[in-house]
Amino acid sequence: MDINNIPEAPGCYIFRDSAGSCLYVGKSKKLRSRVRSYFNKSDSPKVKKLAMLIAGIEYRLATCEIDALYLEHSLIKTYRPVFNSQMKKDLRPHYICIDWTKEWPGIFVSDKPVQAATRYGSFTSAYEARDVLTTISRAWKLPSCEATNFDRPHGIRSCLNMHIGRCIGPCQHISGYREVVSQAAAFMQGRSKQALLAIKQEMSEAVAELDFEKAAWLRDSLNMLTSLQRLLSYRVPFMGKRICVLIKGYHEPEFMLLYFKNGQLRHAARLKNQEEWQEKREGFILGMTGKTETSHDNYMYTSAATIEIRARKLYIDVTKTSKANLAPRLDKAIKRFTEK
Repeated sequence: MDINNIPEAPGCYIFRDSAGSCLYVGKSKKLRSRVRSYFNKSDSPKVKKLAMLIAGIEYRLATCEIDALYLEHSLIKTYRPVFNSQMKKDLRPHYICIDWTKEWPGIFVSDKPVQAATRYGSFTSAYEARDVLTTISRAWKLPSCEATNFDRPHGIRSCLNMHIGRCIGPCQHISGYREVVSQAAAFMQGRSKQALLAIKQEMSEAVAELDFEKAAWLRDSLNMLTSLQRLLSYRVPFMGKRICVLIKGYHEPEFMLLYFKNGQLRHAARLKNQEEWQEKREGFILGMTGKTETSHDNYMYTSAATIEIRARKLYIDVTKTSKANLAPRLDKAIKRFTEK
């Protein structure tokens, strides 16, 4: 294809070799200029090698740069070009898992369902989940190893972390371990207020006993957990529950209704005010109760949308609520929420 025939518009370009295989997918606000840049003099060995292999060029137009980004992501997933290093991997959510059926449960990260284990999350990457787990392990002196459980014969050799006081040693079957894991799990479930108050009380006791080293450790742990508090407040697990979440932004007049069933977002609506709720009320309730009808102008959101806005939240558990009583209960919740 002649480069001059490529429009100077937003979109994606596809480079192919002589066999027709996809070499590279990219996006740009100005396609023609971007494609031409690959055939100019470059110091990058990767660009030089790519330019030598290009035998065909295709392009796909987009309405704007954001649409071009989504298109690029889709094309990379489809063709998996050899010269693209990003966006080829299928990202799966990661969870912090605890198997409570074990007498000495481990706490570990997994991106797959673990039988009988409770999952806390989700997290967008293994790095993010492990970073959170490291902070929690440090605060409650939990094991940082990847052991899924410690139900083993007593007498296993302990690690360095236990000797220097950074792990309470479940491998040695130390008493009180399960209670400590329960405190960490409560924090990950969103019950952070009680957990932070317990640490503050323990820090005050350490100061009263003049154990300043322990008090400093607890202070640092408290600071780290406080920074995690907001992140985890949006990660309360929805598995096995039917929940309607009402969210209102601090600086926005809108609020959102999100309906989760068995951990999956099934229906959502974004509303600008309480009057709009009256207009969309029937469509949203029909969507929650499993009917095929939905409001024609509802906006769909993923669960990640709750992380990206500064918002308060209110959970309404409708598991024990009959469908006949669902509408007045939602009306009451919205009235209480908008009065705050």
